Amino acid sequence: MILYLECRSYGISLDIPTTRDEAASTIFSLIAGFEDEPAEISISGVNSPIPNLYPYIQHADLESGADIEKLNTLDARINGMTQEEQRLFSGALELECTGDLDFAVHVANSLDRYEIFPKIKTDEDLGRFLVDTAFITGKFRFPEEARPYLDYARIGAEQRDTLGGAYTAHGFVKRREEAPVQEETPKAMLLTLTASEQSYPLVLPASERQLEHAKKSLGIEDFAQAVIANAEYTAPYLNQLIPMDSITVEDANEMALCLQRLKKDGEIMKYCAALEVEEPSTFTEALDMAIDIDDYELISDSEREYGRQALRRMGANGEVLEAIEGHTDFDQLGSEMMEEDGVRRTGFGLVRRLGTPFPPVPEPDQQMGGLSC
Repeated sequence: MILYLECRSYGISLDIPTTRDEAASTIFSLIAGFEDEPAEISISGVNSPIPNLYPYIQHADLESGADIEKLNTLDARINGMTQEEQRLFSGALELECTGDLDFAVHVANSLDRYEIFPKIKTDEDLGRFLVDTAFITGKFRFPEEARPYLDYARIGAEQRDTLGGAYTAHGFVKRREEAPVQEETPKAMLLTLTASEQSYPLVLPASERQLEHAKKSLGIEDFAQAVIANAEYTAPYLNQLIPMDSITVEDANEMALCLQRLKKDGEIMKYCAALEVEEPSTFTEALDMAIDIDDYELISDSEREYGRQALRRMGANGEVLEAIEGHTDFDQLGSEMMEEDGVRRTGFGLVRRLGTPFPPVPEPDQQMGGLSC
């Protein structure tokens, strides 16, 4: 790399890599005869394999040891690049448009964050590429008979900004799409989202960044524009117990967070039991139950033990229970208290609601509207 320095219409070159002393000597030669006068020295140009490097280094301070070291680092990095990498670096700088020496060094060391498509140099090229790769990406699918009538330039123009790319002399350059890792926390749910014949598997719970990535992949601005085609749960039985009616991505994400907490606290079976009794008709109702899980309690199958627990809740201590042992039918007491407390038997155990007790189980003739034969 060669820098061209200028002062009072005089010029001189400075080879990079260099040292602070060499730079000072070059500058001294440039201002010879004007040492006692104010002189502004500028970098007027650069000779480098990267044709658009100048805007990024024009304000480098050649009297600063730190900036000289950065120039040396950048020069070494460029010289170590293949021709394809140099083209990618040039394209990345053109894509970013603005920056300084620090940013140029950063981009040079981060080329894996960019990609170049040499054959794409116009909106029409981009549109054709997107349609041709639909079988891989699942996007921009059109019937074969419709392809002769497609406006490829318009498709490319609409997607250029979405992709965050720029056309350069060496092709289309864009930042690599970094799909957020969705396994940072154990998953609780999997939603299948669809929009415009595209689908996206969204693992929940998801961060804001992951949710935005899902929208971008589907080409939508709001999840209301997508259809939730399916919802699956990692915990058993929930697929049958939680309805899909009124489900939204936002509520599903909150549900996934609740399910993580329930699993951690060992309360999944209690939630399943409550769902079996309550039979929520909408996803929102099921979510409210998960949020209010402390309003439910799984209890022992033993009527005797339930009777003893009921007495404890009434204030009886161990001495009282011991004193009435043998004189009290705890089984009968437990059975009556279960009925009074609205305890319901489910496939996941006995459960009761601590606030308002569950209503009694309807008799068979009541369920049939009082009709019998």
